[in-house]
Amino acid sequence: MKLMNLKGTFDFLPNDQVIRNKIINTLRTNFEKYGYLPLETPILNYYDLLAYKYDSGAEILSEIYKLKDQGDRNLGLRYDLTVPFCKVIGLNKELRMPFRRYEIGKVFRNGPVKLGRTREFYQCDIDVVGIDNRMIEAEQMLMAIDTYKELGIEVFVKYNNRKLMSGLIKESGVSEPLVSNVIGVIDKLEKITHEELISNLKDLGLEDNIIQDLLTNFDYSFQEYESKFQDTQNENIKEGITELKELNEYLKALEIDKDCKFTPTLARGLTIYTGVVFEFYDKKMRLSCALGAGGRYNKIITDFMNNGNEYPAIGLSFGLEPIYTILKSDNKNNSLIDIYLVPLDTNVECLKLATSLRHEGISVLVEMNKKKVGKCFEYAEHENINYVSIIGSNEIESGEVRVKNMQTKEETTLKTSELKDFLKK
Repeated sequence: MKLMNLKGTFDFLPNDQVIRNKIINTLRTNFEKYGYLPLETPILNYYDLLAYKYDSGAEILSEIYKLKDQGDRNLGLRYDLTVPFCKVIGLNKELRMPFRRYEIGKVFRNGPVKLGRTREFYQCDIDVVGIDNRMIEAEQMLMAIDTYKELGIEVFVKYNNRKLMSGLIKESGVSEPLVSNVIGVIDKLEKITHEELISNLKDLGLEDNIIQDLLTNFDYSFQEYESKFQDTQNENIKEGITELKELNEYLKALEIDKDCKFTPTLARGLTIYTGVVFEFYDKKMRLSCALGAGGRYNKIITDFMNNGNEYPAIGLSFGLEPIYTILKSDNKNNSLIDIYLVPLDTNVECLKLATSLRHEGISVLVEMNKKKVGKCFEYAEHENINYVSIIGSNEIESGEVRVKNMQTKEETTLKTSELKDFLKK
């Protein structure tokens, strides 16, 4: 048998996993700072549950990993965390609204593999059900900008409103049954050539005059939309502009408007979105794909519950893989070990010293294989361990240790009692 990973899946060795853990811990801390509560849902689901919100021809359905259990039931691996969240709301009717949750877990997609996109990956999601105003949209965008900044990544935000998009498409003469398909094409405007865009629209059966109106209507600034459609009778356009205007006021008040760019062609692809949508991009463009995205989806849970009540919802997903790809290129020293103690026939004394340091929150590795001192230094250098101390009988008797900084190669002599304070600094 040839040992290899399935394409689009990876093993993450300690140096890499340190970075990934840092991302997850940073996200979890920020999620909880904003009042989101932890949730965990099963990876394995009934296929009908995963597929219920999409038409049979939806692209995402072709990416679901399908399987059967011993009872011949159709199952699938979850491809996102939104549908399982909807299921939780449906099964737990006693939950108080609004309900905020976060979930960090693996999802699976049998789709194309490229830089920043794999088949097995983590999604790190926050969702709120029970709030329908632009205040929560602005707060989520602010939280994302601040969280990426804490991770060392400056981002800019593209945002739009699906109501405005739908209204502009209808205003251009497109019939209702084709609106969703046209949204999917318009969403690709920045990713394909002008000729490809027109070809795709013609494939939908649109006439030249309608295509020209579409291109014109999706080429205005927000101020131009406000002016051009101030007296419009198109309810979708009217509501979209009103919601975006309210959102813009929040973004300006929060002083993040300079990091946010209104993008009328942004749709977020999936048909679930009903209002504001947004995507986050690295300002340095080390990756061209979005590092995270989200938006409002007011119908899914409402339809799921089907009890006559409204369940407005909005969610945001951070992409662990693209964030990891960027941080991996920036991080050199990823060791979790603060100091490496090498005993020279002082095993018991070393273990006692290591125990006292660990009680102070210091990470300690004790050499147990009687490696030669030179080999120990080589090991520490290879593993990016910051400090090494050789502990022999002289050190035990004198109560002093020498600590070598593996980056600067400088040695410092300290009393054993001073070691914890030295390492904490």
